[in-house]
Amino acid sequence: MKKSASPHDRFFKGAYSKPEFALEVFKLIFSKEEFNACNWKKLKTEKDSFKDKRADLVFSVPLKNTPKTNLRIFILLEHKSSYDRGLFTQLLNYQTYIHEHTLKESGHPQPVIPVLFYHGKTAWKWKLSFQEAFFGESFSKIPAAFRKNMLNYRLKLLDVQDPKVRKVFKDKRFKSRGVLNVFGKIWSLKMNEAELMRVLSLFDRFSDKDDDLILNLMDYFKAFGMSRALWERVEGSAVQRGIFQKGGYMDIKEHFREEGRQEGRLEGIQAGRQEGRQEGRQEGRQEVILNMLKEKADIAFISQVTGLSEKEIKKLKNSSK
Repeated sequence: MKKSASPHDRFFKGAYSKPEFALEVFKLIFSKEEFNACNWKKLKTEKDSFKDKRADLVFSVPLKNTPKTNLRIFILLEHKSSYDRGLFTQLLNYQTYIHEHTLKESGHPQPVIPVLFYHGKTAWKWKLSFQEAFFGESFSKIPAAFRKNMLNYRLKLLDVQDPKVRKVFKDKRFKSRGVLNVFGKIWSLKMNEAELMRVLSLFDRFSDKDDDLILNLMDYFKAFGMSRALWERVEGSAVQRGIFQKGGYMDIKEHFREEGRQEGRLEGIQAGRQEGRQEGRQEGRQEVILNMLKEKADIAFISQVTGLSEKEIKKLKNSSK
């Protein structure tokens, strides 16, 4: 997954690109009637890049009882940590791109539902209608008879500051309750071991397959002031309590040390290598190497640390340009 511009976006996409997590958001947003109309067993991620633009996340789900028409609902899931005046125009453009894409792919356009995941410092206080948000104070001066002829759509909103949504943070039925809890607390979260452990305890037990989520979570905490020493204490406690399962654990340490710290780099990576990597970890190692190259680490040093030949490292460097 391509890195996003902000830690908010990276953590959001890292978590909710998982269809099982996204499904839980949709359970909270859609009415019972809307939710029951869809075959969620076939929920899948869709193309999110259009022309020179990239949406946050796009999903599709077939409607029930429409096998002959192959009708699917496309869900445009956008994330915001603050109000953006250009939000409605941005989402309108994405909806147009998705319509064009589905028309080309299937021969007929598919419906697109715009959904906003909002976790600002304060609760959402703005309009959810394109017309009202776009025209602002002048909207009331537009004759009501004209409004039905004007372009319009409404957002579906998940506001993590909403008390009803916050109840989900403690509901064990939701696997993503830990993610929701982080988004709800991030503005006031105290960076100490006790507080971070309380947050981690709301996640399901992490395993190797969750390494990317742990890395994104760690980066998110770092962006809000967590130190390297504090994270190492927290992850040690998390392993002891069984929240982090041994396996991806040393890779997390390795990733932390690889972000701009020459000191201790060799020790951290060698320790990670001694833990052994399961099949499929090659991509993670390449990311570490690319990070080292960005920090202008010597190729001979990278070769010594990673065990990859200088020729292979140069090839990786050239292919990333």
